[in-house]
Amino acid sequence: MARKYRVAQCYTGPVGSEIVRRMAGHPQLDLVGVLVHFPEKVGLDAGEMVGAAPNGVITTNRLDDIIALKPDAAIWSGSVNDIDAYVQLLEAGINVYTGIGCYYLPHSPDEPRLTAAALKGGASITAGGNIPGLIADALPLFLSGYTGKIRQLRMWQRNDMANGPSATQIQSLGVGFYPGEWPYTEAMNAGFTWTIGQSARMVADGLGLQWEDVRLESHELALAPEDYVLPASGLEIKKGMVAGVRWTWYARANGGRDFYRLVNEQSTRLDHGDDWRKTYDDPAWRVEIDGDPPIVCTFGWPSGTAPGKACHDLNAARAMAIVPRLIEARPGGVSVLDFPAPVAGDGLFG
Repeated sequence: MARKYRVAQCYTGPVGSEIVRRMAGHPQLDLVGVLVHFPEKVGLDAGEMVGAAPNGVITTNRLDDIIALKPDAAIWSGSVNDIDAYVQLLEAGINVYTGIGCYYLPHSPDEPRLTAAALKGGASITAGGNIPGLIADALPLFLSGYTGKIRQLRMWQRNDMANGPSATQIQSLGVGFYPGEWPYTEAMNAGFTWTIGQSARMVADGLGLQWEDVRLESHELALAPEDYVLPASGLEIKKGMVAGVRWTWYARANGGRDFYRLVNEQSTRLDHGDDWRKTYDDPAWRVEIDGDPPIVCTFGWPSGTAPGKACHDLNAARAMAIVPRLIEARPGGVSVLDFPAPVAGDGLFG
């Protein structure tokens, strides 16, 4: 019988909660610890807390408790790119998969510290998600193997927030405020540009290009035409408040060549404008490669699927599928350039 890997889940937002639910009966992964943030979640059975059957794993809000369990890996689903926490885990020999930051460590200011911690503990760290982690890097890199003489890669994400369960997460994008009212726009744009830059640099390195820079071309707002409430999160959006956000970035390489363009659209309704998402059947993700031959690839889910939950489920499944690859990888920061693409580890039919 193949070895089962011991895994700790850090935080239980929509993605983390789905991971806890999916761990039940998993043939490769054994959930041994769950880290939570809010005091009212501490000391509970993790399965019951996420609306599933009891699993006997009692939640804690202390990272030291998680480290003491000596899991093979920790899945970090927090809302903060917590380098200090990653260092603690890595130095303890715990491999780290995070859904925020650390998408591609080469040339990152955090790389020396994280690499030193990983080498000390003999552990690895990687990151993933949907943007970055799929549409901005993994998918275009994969598709590039089916064409040549690439002139430009163009990617789009069209994400639904209406069905997201966390009002705080939605507001973190500046949604639910009047234009100019949210004080963190500049910091958010800089942070997003930094993470997209990691993806663009990964793509450049994967294609053998000489990287130059990444720039935010535009930050667009769609305003609410009326008052309404998002049913899943209870977030109230009043007429004139920001109801949708869209960013466009481009990256340059090889003497100023605009080789990479990415659009990230986040919406709470389907009437933001002619060039915004109009139906939930519009693919959530699209990649175009201007090459020889040219390629267009769309990626999404079947008609009728709740888009917000589908995106969270995809992130949960990706994290769990990549953990065995991560544990087997060389110590240090790793990415999809370093190990084979993960495959589902829970069987054909579950």
